[in-house]
Amino acid sequence: MTFRLKARMISKYSIVLLAIFILISSFSIGALAQNVGYVSLTKVTASHPNTEKINQLNQELRTELQTRQIKLNEEGKGMEETELKKLEEKFNTEWDPIKQKILSQMQALQAERNSDILQAIKAIGEQGKYLVIINSEVPVFTGSDLNEYPIILYGGENLTQDVIAEVQKIASSK
Repeated sequence: MTFRLKARMISKYSIVLLAIFILISSFSIGALAQNVGYVSLTKVTASHPNTEKINQLNQELRTELQTRQIKLNEEGKGMEETELKKLEEKFNTEWDPIKQKILSQMQALQAERNSDILQAIKAIGEQGKYLVIINSEVPVFTGSDLNEYPIILYGGENLTQDVIAEVQKIASSK
């Protein structure tokens, strides 16, 4: 009687172990069938239509600030320190709403651009059944410059052009 009980328990454990082995094997095979992709986010970001608009707004912000600084310097010539501070406060009061408007426009464009890029990466990933898609570059600050260094040295599939095409499609549909 104990022999039959042990045989049944071994049989149940064998079935459970076999089921676990099959599950693990199927997950492993499924994971191997999926690819790894990479994109150059720098190139994808530069290709988005909003990038040019953001750059224009950034230039507009700088130009407006420089113009106001020149005007403040001209009007402030020969003024005493207290008068100069009042003039500076007046300029800042006028400048803040303009600056905030430009900054909020830039932030909205950046948010839309980031959303489009993530949506495009997800679409390409799902179409190609990619397990993971990673950025192929790491931004590294060296002195006053920003350099891009590759983190993908071998393998994977470059999806940059596919993502750029998808971003263009998404952006043009808006």
